[in-house]
Amino acid sequence: MAGVAVRANLLCVTWSAARGHVFLFDLESRRPMSRWVMPACERGWSDAAGVAMDAHFHIFVADPHNGRVRHFSAFGRHLGDLGFASPNVGDAVQDRPGVLDRPHSVALVDDVVLVGCGDRARRRGVQRFARNGSVLRPLASGGDVEATFGAPRGIHVDEAGIWVADTLRGRLQRFRRDGTFVAHVPLERGGVAARPVAVLRLRDGGFLVVDRGDDPGIFALDELGAPTNVARSMARRVADPVTLAADERGRIYVLDRGGERVVRFGRDLAFDGVVVDLEEHLDDYEPQA
Repeated sequence: MAGVAVRANLLCVTWSAARGHVFLFDLESRRPMSRWVMPACERGWSDAAGVAMDAHFHIFVADPHNGRVRHFSAFGRHLGDLGFASPNVGDAVQDRPGVLDRPHSVALVDDVVLVGCGDRARRRGVQRFARNGSVLRPLASGGDVEATFGAPRGIHVDEAGIWVADTLRGRLQRFRRDGTFVAHVPLERGGVAARPVAVLRLRDGGFLVVDRGDDPGIFALDELGAPTNVARSMARRVADPVTLAADERGRIYVLDRGGERVVRFGRDLAFDGVVVDLEEHLDDYEPQA
């Protein structure tokens, strides 16, 4: 489990080892500003998966093990949780509004929190919450409230809308920022992106996608989902990519090595350098309750 988010000069990285860990780095000094351990809750331990950071540097972390999104201040103060843990009493009960069945991805649209969840087909695979925890109407797969998402692992939001990496379906789903469905973007052309787990829209309208299918890696696609060669040199610089993020300047951050390193690329996808290697910060890490 791991995630990455960027806001201004702050980089947030999540990582899991028995408990979920959250690291906050200053991008200028590349030094940790804050770090903490996720609360264990009643299930005894926690995970830290996808993460999102708002304009006030509040941090929202998906906790798949406990079926919640944890809300923190930039200094690690636990401000509350969103969602309800999935009961182990049947598939239909797990697919209800507000119930988070193994949430993996988090994104923000203004004051609305989007959560991608599930390990199988779910009608409510992308849930929506107000910041105060109120349950809102979920996204409808393909605009059909009876249709299902295929365990979506990635959500990207920008000024043009919402893109969901519909992982088991091998496609992206595009929505307006208000949640209205726009279109499907199939990704399996050319044999790549059969299992997209992360998506980032580029400024030319194309996408970067992290794929965990038979040919895992990071790929560039045009706006119709066809593969391009734009990211070929980029792919050679990363190993076992997990997810993606971008800053306000359009620079791209790839969390790779299974979630233990962040590599930065420019807007033109040129290699910029290793920003964070968690191995350098784990030896002296003292967990905080």
